[in-house]
Amino acid sequence: MTSSRVKRLTLDAMLLGVAMMLSYLEAVLPLSLVIPIPGAKLGLCNVVVTLCFYAVSPLDAGIVSLMRITLTSLLFGNVSSFIFSLFGGFFAYAGMWLCKFFGDKVSYYGISVLCAALHNIGQCLAGSVLLFSFSIFSYLPLLLIFAVAFGLVTGAVITPIMRLFKNA
Repeated sequence: MTSSRVKRLTLDAMLLGVAMMLSYLEAVLPLSLVIPIPGAKLGLCNVVVTLCFYAVSPLDAGIVSLMRITLTSLLFGNVSSFIFSLFGGFFAYAGMWLCKFFGDKVSYYGISVLCAALHNIGQCLAGSVLLFSFSIFSYLPLLLIFAVAFGLVTGAVITPIMRLFKNA
């Protein structure tokens, strides 16, 4: 293996580790005491995936995201949490690709809000598949309100970090 491939693999492993730690942190935070919405999370691990997508490569971000979803589901979740996360992660990843086509015209705030909203849409779709009902989509408007709020938070975290990457 060449030195650059080893460095890239090491970086991906570190990003995966950080994403998993943030996922665990979100799992143990009592956010439901503050926000009485089942399943509402800040999406801190999405900061890592977005950084990987734009600072390393889209392929690496897809691998890091898929590995995080798989490993955190095995460690802290179950089959249904895996399906919800997989659908949400896929939709958010597709959103990053969509934003990539627009170049610098979409800010990291916009990317984060769009991906958070798409993540919620993906999770509602997963719920409708698991429950054999589209009634779960009645929950979507409320989820989208939180997607905007939490997307702005993750955008605020990503923006200065990406400036550091670009200046390095």
